Amino acid sequence: MRFSIRLIMLATVVFFVAMTTVAWAGPVTSKLTPEELAAVKAGKVIVKNDIKENSESGVGVAYGVIRGTIDDFWKVIFDHENYTDFYPRLEGIKVVERNKYSLATIEFKMDATIKTLTYTTIGTVTADKTRMDWKLDMNRPHKFFKKNGGYWQLEEIEPGVLLAEYQVEVALDLGPFSRVATKIVNSMAKDDLPEVIECTKNRVESGGTWVRPGKK
Repeated sequence: MRFSIRLIMLATVVFFVAMTTVAWAGPVTSKLTPEELAAVKAGKVIVKNDIKENSESGVGVAYGVIRGTIDDFWKVIFDHENYTDFYPRLEGIKVVERNKYSLATIEFKMDATIKTLTYTTIGTVTADKTRMDWKLDMNRPHKFFKKNGGYWQLEEIEPGVLLAEYQVEVALDLGPFSRVATKIVNSMAKDDLPEVIECTKNRVESGGTWVRPGKK
C-alpha cells in the first residue's frame, strides 16, 4: 500500500514538473537555448539556417525581440504598400487581395542581383494572431521560384514585449544561371534575416514611422 502511495506521489510530482516546463516553454522560447534566449532579450538577433554549398534551396530562421503589442506588429506587417520604405531589396509591391489581419495575397518585385524577380505569396494569420504562414501562389507568375514560403511566429514574453521568429524557405530553378542561385538563396535565407527582424522592430517601435536609411 505504501509503495502504491509513493508511486502516485512520484507520478504527481513528475506530472507537475512536466506541466510547469510546458507552461514556461512557449512556441518560440522552446526553440532557443537559455543562452540564446538571454542574448535575444539583450537585443541580439539569432540566426540559424540550413543551406548546402552550391544549392538552389535553403531554409533560414531568425529570432529577435520587438517591443510592442501584437496589434502593433500586425499593423506593420499588413502595411504592404509601404514595405519598400523599411524592408531590404524590394523594388515594388502590389496588393492582390487582403482581409485585415487574416489573409493577404501580395505580389513582390525583388532585387536579386542578376535581375528583378517577381512572385506572389498567399499569407494567412491564425485566429489568435500569433502566427502568419505564407506560401508561393502557384497560379500567378513565379518564374525561377519552385518554393518561397515561411512564417512569423510571435510569443509575448512580457507585457508589451514580443519574441518574434521569422522563417524563410526558398527553392530556385535558374537553369543556366544555377551558379547564381546559391547567392540568392544565401541572401533570402541567411543574410536578409537579421535585417528583416531589425527593420520590423524599428518600424513597430517607432509607431510605423521609421524608414530604412539609404532608401531612394
